[in-house]
Amino acid sequence: MATLEKIRSKSVLLLIIVGAALLAFIIGDFFTSGRTFFGTGTTIAKVGNQKVDVQEFQRRVQEAAQEAQSRGARVDNAVLQQQVLNSMIAEKLFQEEINELGLVVTDEELTEMMVGKNSQYVDRMVQQQLGVPDAATAHDMAYNPTKYGMQQAQAQQLQQYWVSLEKSVEQMLLQQKFQNLFAGTLVANDLDTKAIYDENAATSHILYAKKDFSTLPDAEFEVTEGDIKDLYNGEKNRYILDEPQRLINYIAVNIVPSEADVLAGQKKVEDAIVALNANPETQGLSEMPEFLVDRTRISQENIDKQPRLKAALDTLSVGRAVLVSKNGNDYNIAKLLGKSQEVDQVKIDYLTVQGTKAQVDSLVAALNNGVAFDSIAASPLVAQSQQDMSVSLIDPNFAPVKEIIEGKATGVYFTPDTLAENGRIFRVSERTAPVTVYELANVSFTTEPSNATINDLESNLQLYLSANKTAKQFADSAQAAGYTTFPALVSASTPIVGNLNDTHSAVAWAMDAKKGEVSPIFGDIQSGRFVAVALDDIYDEGYTPVRDSQIHSMLAARARNNKKAEKLIADYQGKAKDIAGYAQVMGTSVDTTTVNFGQYMIPGLGMNESAVMGAVANAQLNQLVGPMQSNNGVIVFQVTEVDNEGRPYNAEESAIRFDQQRGASRMLNSLDRILLGNQKIKNNINKFYK
Repeated sequence: MATLEKIRSKSVLLLIIVGAALLAFIIGDFFTSGRTFFGTGTTIAKVGNQKVDVQEFQRRVQEAAQEAQSRGARVDNAVLQQQVLNSMIAEKLFQEEINELGLVVTDEELTEMMVGKNSQYVDRMVQQQLGVPDAATAHDMAYNPTKYGMQQAQAQQLQQYWVSLEKSVEQMLLQQKFQNLFAGTLVANDLDTKAIYDENAATSHILYAKKDFSTLPDAEFEVTEGDIKDLYNGEKNRYILDEPQRLINYIAVNIVPSEADVLAGQKKVEDAIVALNANPETQGLSEMPEFLVDRTRISQENIDKQPRLKAALDTLSVGRAVLVSKNGNDYNIAKLLGKSQEVDQVKIDYLTVQGTKAQVDSLVAALNNGVAFDSIAASPLVAQSQQDMSVSLIDPNFAPVKEIIEGKATGVYFTPDTLAENGRIFRVSERTAPVTVYELANVSFTTEPSNATINDLESNLQLYLSANKTAKQFADSAQAAGYTTFPALVSASTPIVGNLNDTHSAVAWAMDAKKGEVSPIFGDIQSGRFVAVALDDIYDEGYTPVRDSQIHSMLAARARNNKKAEKLIADYQGKAKDIAGYAQVMGTSVDTTTVNFGQYMIPGLGMNESAVMGAVANAQLNQLVGPMQSNNGVIVFQVTEVDNEGRPYNAEESAIRFDQQRGASRMLNSLDRILLGNQKIKNNINKFYK
């Protein structure tokens, strides 16, 4: 009781101590991680109420990296991360839609797809991945391991595989159900099918004369900021920002050998050839580790398929080396180590047998007594067989086979195995005549940038950055210093600068920088370049502003073309009565083309000429139309013929075309954007990965 009284008497003090400790913990965590309490926590991205957890994201990235590695693909890690994140966001949106629609996969549907009458797809997948006959066998092996003599650990791995497979198949079935519903929302009616038929059925043949805007000097047509702003306001929704963006300029300096490095590399190659010729085998390269040697044996037939190598070998005697090729900074040298006459190609029959030595010998005897190969191959004792398999005896991959069949008579089956159980049966069915075989040392060398070159490239760029500390100076002074700047828009969802791999750190810097700042140098010899970035502008919300350099220059060009069109139309209006007359006034020639309302490009005129297409569709036969503005000039035309000899109207065929061009099939390509709707994605990837 006394102890309790003491605790009660000190309760206020205890609360103060605990509160101070808790506050210290919160402040400490805030300053160390910046991602908890008031930060992003473990949420790497958020869309609506849906969150992507960083731990699940990391697991998926690891899986994707392993899959890319298994394919031998080299993928930028930041690009891979963004691809995975986009995929996970799409999955969240899809799952949300599935839940709202109440779509489910029943146990019966899943069972039919996994091991029932619809299991063909899963069977093929299991056969390829596990090598078992079908999915039902894989399931039985996973949950009845003792029946197959499997260890429990193996069974658990197989069970995990099966559960993962079930989830994948369930998602596939849900997608099928959703797509079936989605397809039903955009079905062509009678008016749609007839309209799309009419658009593609009629082809108008036109005569035209055209005056290009490029023939008028830009300097004579002043464009004001008001002109540009009017165009921008008229189509402002085209520039809606999905997320905050940064406008940057960047300089990329490729780390490549200097002229001195190239000359030094050439001297090394010359010295290597001298050393190879002065020493046996490849001993002359023992002190030259940058030269990579690959010994190989190659037949005359394959030599003949490589003209450069053939030309080199035609001049070589055994023990001599020569330069075969130079491609950029890559050199290839060949040294002829030996030349011989050998059998290269043979054909063999072989069988692998699961049985006793006596059973193997019995099968050998049967084959040599004339029993058909296919008949023996069908025996339950035979696990694998192949007839007339071509083998190259000079290929090191077939060295074990060469050892087995060396000296064996053609046409006689034999077994090289003496074990009591299991064995192999071989027969040499055909041997070709001996051919010339060359033994070569293929030597490769690449001129790399020296440390001095790398240091010079980096120090020169650093001097430039030190002298140009604002974004304006960074861009304005580049050309004089021998650099080129490139503009780019980046956001939290941009994995790299432009198309340059290993530049995510520059993007992360730009997303945290202040307007006008210039970055340090990013990159190294591993990435193959040095990169520096200047932050020109910040677009935080709403719309990409008209001051954006790319938008501004595009709208300025259009406004200037509009002014050119006004002048040209005023100059030509009513000055001729036919196409030939207008062509003479315009100082151009008469040309012909065809216009179909279903096409995207008019031959001779260009892409997206919607105004011209509309005018052609409404023109009467032989009516003179224009002068009118097109995308890149002023045109006068006349429809001379309308060809309606297309395929006869077929509602079903037109419905399919509607689906492909304007219906569900076309919209499925944009399904992610449709499901996203007006929701914004909050991408926190740069808070976790700099």
